[in-house]
Amino acid sequence: MAFADPVIAWLQPYADAYGMHHAPAHFPTLVRSALLWFAIQTLSSQLSPRLLPKTFAKFNRKTRISWDIHVVSFVHAALITPLAARIWWKARQTNALGMHTHPLAVDRLYGYDYEAAQVYAIAQGYFVWDSVVSILHEGPGFIAHGLVALIAFTLVYHPIFMYDGMGFLLWELSTPFLNIHWFCDKLGKTGSTVQLVNAVFLLSTYVGARLTFGVYNSLSFFKFVVAPAKPHHPPIPLHLKTFYMVGNVILNSLNFFWFRAMVRAVQKRFTVKPTPDSKNGKLDAQKVVRGQQGIKLGVQDKDDEQFWQEAGAKKAGKAQ
Repeated sequence: MAFADPVIAWLQPYADAYGMHHAPAHFPTLVRSALLWFAIQTLSSQLSPRLLPKTFAKFNRKTRISWDIHVVSFVHAALITPLAARIWWKARQTNALGMHTHPLAVDRLYGYDYEAAQVYAIAQGYFVWDSVVSILHEGPGFIAHGLVALIAFTLVYHPIFMYDGMGFLLWELSTPFLNIHWFCDKLGKTGSTVQLVNAVFLLSTYVGARLTFGVYNSLSFFKFVVAPAKPHHPPIPLHLKTFYMVGNVILNSLNFFWFRAMVRAVQKRFTVKPTPDSKNGKLDAQKVVRGQQGIKLGVQDKDDEQFWQEAGAKKAGKAQ
């Protein structure tokens, strides 16, 4: 960008005043990233109705907007997850002497790496877009998630917690499958084999990336912040320590709230029922195992709005 150098020079004194010395160097990437997500949303709103005219003819305005949001979310998760995984893996490698040499591993608290900072800038740009979209169209849960993530990935430029932050970006591993689940409903594939297989990947990656690895990563983070093996030098500023610890609790709590909504949504699409030739209408697990009773999968419903509203992720209002 032609404006990059003068803008960086103009921002640097302000960044230095707030202790965020590295932020200006990555500001152009942040801007490019934010523009990319808004551009993809706009492109989707123009191309999707032309590519799927019969499908979009059934959608109301709210669902059309939601479609574009899911497209952006899918693309971001598909991009940011491998980028973060690459840095996360590199930071954990050791040399022939068994020593960590990556700058983020050498100094877990205050370490800085340009490549990692660029990945954070891409995530920043996305969460700028995500925060705006959530405020306009989503519920308080998504708004809180977007704003907390945006602030967290901005404050890393002190630099601080760049090492641990990569682990939290890996939470996005489950997001593509969540979007595919939603697309299946809108494309008339509710209860299909494709949606069933995707549901297995969705729940597996969500439990693995967010509820298992996410909780482990958070516990490791809390231990490092509160009870380090040796005192931090210099000490972690109180406002940063407080924000990251509270934000950690908020994001992990949202993961569990959303998982409940997700499981209920999947259950509605794949309800197990006895076959019509069964002697009674009740499902007997022991008979099913012994092969004495047949079962079939039935779709109870595909409207998840109530579940997501209860989880604070959606505003009230009916979607197609």
